[in-house]
Amino acid sequence: MNPPPITTRSTGSSVESSARSRSRRASLSAASCGVCGAIFGLSGTKSYQFAFLALCCQDHTVTDQGRPYAGASREEREYARREQLVAAGISLFGTQGYRAATVGAVCQLAGLNKRYFYESFATLEDLLCEVYERVVADLRASVLAGGGDDPSRVLHGFMAGFLTWAQANPVMARVHLFEVLGVSARVDELYRSHGRTIGDELASRLSATVAGPQLTAGQQRVLGDMLIGAGVQMVVDWVISEYQPPRDELLNEIDATLGWVLAAGLAALG
Repeated sequence: MNPPPITTRSTGSSVESSARSRSRRASLSAASCGVCGAIFGLSGTKSYQFAFLALCCQDHTVTDQGRPYAGASREEREYARREQLVAAGISLFGTQGYRAATVGAVCQLAGLNKRYFYESFATLEDLLCEVYERVVADLRASVLAGGGDDPSRVLHGFMAGFLTWAQANPVMARVHLFEVLGVSARVDELYRSHGRTIGDELASRLSATVAGPQLTAGQQRVLGDMLIGAGVQMVVDWVISEYQPPRDELLNEIDATLGWVLAAGLAALG
């Protein structure tokens, strides 16, 4: 997993320019380090994935004319190593599965010695919790990005965002839909808490588009739970079915069904 050392080349008394050296270091880092190479395939361009690339491979000996790599402080190196572990955790849990993972496997993928794992996390479950925080933040941004001023647009935005996210990010989707379930009471509570938070916000948006009597706080909580539960079940079934029917076809069916439900509800209200 160790990348080749970066060296300078001299011709006579001249040395490569610092700009060229920096470019070469960045290129070799992404190409040589296992976790750097894997980051770009996880879920597109995410800010946390790039925050530590310049500081990656801190467990390796990478120097430029005898200077410490990137001149990073201890805190910066610790942060970079933690981010390497998180990225490796997302990749490993979302492909091989959490229950098949080990601390050693995470560290190998991250390109770090085992001692650096315990610098950031006490247990593998601690890493899973941090991984899930990153995953659900990414999911939340997608499912709540849409919206509108009528109920059908709010619900369409939620389901379109969820389906699009799951298909575009299969590694993260596996973590959210399968790998965090039943691990422990602690992880179950984390899963429920995030689901309820997203459900509450979705229900609040939906309620704001409906004229007439408003839901009580308890009723709004029930509505949020129903929407999240139905959405998760739809996406789980779709992922297991290898994304069939195609996304747009499924969305049309969902829109038509929700339209019928909304019409029936409005008719019942008189």
